[in-house]
Amino acid sequence: MKLRHAVAILLLFFFPSSLLALTLDEEKKYGRQVYVEISKSAKLYSDPYVSIYMGIIKTRLESAADLPLPIKLTIIESSTLDAFATVGGYVFMTTGLMEQADKEEEIAGVLGHEFGHVGKRHVAKMLEKEKFLNWATVAAVLLSLLAPDPNAKAALMAGGMGAGQTVALKYSREIEGEADMAGVATTEKAGYSGLGSAEFLRKIMTGDEKNVPQYLLTHPYSADRVIRLEERAAKPARTRVDDSLFPFLLARLNIVGKPLSPQKEEVWLNRYRKNPKDPVNAYAAALVYTIKGDSKEALDLLSNIDFPYRPLFLGEFYVNGNRYKEAVEVLSGQSHPIARFYLAKAYEGQGNLAMASQIYKELVPYASGYPEIYQRIAMASGRQGDEGGGYEYLGRYYLETGKDVPAKINLEKAIAKYGINAPESEELLRLLDTIPGQKKKTERGNG
Repeated sequence: MKLRHAVAILLLFFFPSSLLALTLDEEKKYGRQVYVEISKSAKLYSDPYVSIYMGIIKTRLESAADLPLPIKLTIIESSTLDAFATVGGYVFMTTGLMEQADKEEEIAGVLGHEFGHVGKRHVAKMLEKEKFLNWATVAAVLLSLLAPDPNAKAALMAGGMGAGQTVALKYSREIEGEADMAGVATTEKAGYSGLGSAEFLRKIMTGDEKNVPQYLLTHPYSADRVIRLEERAAKPARTRVDDSLFPFLLARLNIVGKPLSPQKEEVWLNRYRKNPKDPVNAYAAALVYTIKGDSKEALDLLSNIDFPYRPLFLGEFYVNGNRYKEAVEVLSGQSHPIARFYLAKAYEGQGNLAMASQIYKELVPYASGYPEIYQRIAMASGRQGDEGGGYEYLGRYYLETGKDVPAKINLEKAIAKYGINAPESEELLRLLDTIPGQKKKTERGNG
């Protein structure tokens, strides 16, 4: 099989051949196994702005979608343009794909499409018709799709195929159409324009096959498909949610955590010089100055941004500079989850662990996409003498990041501190049951 055909595969899954039909519990189990394998090798993206904000988008869409199980959205740091859903409600998106978006509704459209696959159980239904082997191969093949270097992609793909017989599952036009229609319905119900996915597909499609993004290889593209999406979208198409922070996230995604070459630095600073009144340009220039170590220039720019999110930007700057009192002052009246995260960090920096813990716990709904929230609750709990809470949230952190052994150790320590019959232990026992190889709680008895 040529590599270009291999990477046109949506997913390669390998299950015990005895499975004839997948229950939802089995979907979650196998989906987690894939996630654990991917998390061992792929670089999971971890930035509070992007991770928490994507959690907000996910929550909007999830509440509007018809789903058989909850979604776990994971952002992978990769220049490859890709997004895909696996069994069990696990959805992956790369930073490379996000960077190609101009509007939040485009990202919402891509996610809505993937949620459509989950809602229709497309992958599970295809798996029920096939025979599958093992999970090591799953990780190798999925990771090969994410590798931006063609040589690395080929090597990973070859390694995956060497693990056993492979079965290619590619979405049919009919299945893609179902996911498209479900995605438009979901995004519009969530408050977004239904044209987002169509606009995104049009924009990233190229005529050179070598440059076709992975997202289009794994999701067959056709002009007719875009036309159908446009016909299905409500008229007039409009986004009703507040997406005003999204352009700042795109700037941050392109700057923070990446090498800042002199050329890239000049691009962002020149944008600011040409239009200094644009708050996105000012924020991007401030990030560049911060990376360069020019904190005075960065603070001057942030202080003069005429935009409702100025307190958030200033608060982050103060927290990163250990100026916790000033951070608390500017962030105390802010309600956005990202601002609340930095406020909690400011209180933590001041030593006010009770307030920090309280605010971090408010953000638990976003911990699936940004597990550091669990880690910070664990540290704050432990420092306050709450050993049970410290072990519990550290266990949750490891569970969310795919590290089953330390997750098991810490959850068991938390149960020992709480007492096995304590109310706090009931949910932790259920979490333990999700870790492969664990005995069911009903088999443990009360000892």
